[in-house]
Amino acid sequence: MARSKRGFTLVELLVVIAIIGILIAMLLPAVQAAREAARRSQCTNNLKQLGLALLTYHQAIGRFPPPGINSNQTSWWVLILPYLEQKPLYDQFNFNEGAWNATDKMRVAAAQRRAYAS
Repeated sequence: MARSKRGFTLVELLVVIAIIGILIAMLLPAVQAAREAARRSQCTNNLKQLGLALLTYHQAIGRFPPPGINSNQTSWWVLILPYLEQKPLYDQFNFNEGAWNATDKMRVAAAQRRAYAS
């Protein structure tokens, strides 16, 4: 009477590994396409929020923000922070002091700007 062994042969194992590799290779482009679509959607949303903030600023003030504020040249990004739901950050700025005295705050605002630019 012949005894049958339970287990995989080397050929069966290699076939299973090859099938798993092919499935992963087929799935990878779909995952990358989904990530790219998510990035594109995020960028589009950021541009929409920026446009809405500019239009809301225009509606509230009556004009678009200037490129800089007086001698300290604080960026227009700082002026629209309340319209980007960043009022606490906006409140940290003292527009009477020069931008050279507020470098930490300017770095935070620049980081916020980079977040909307990406």
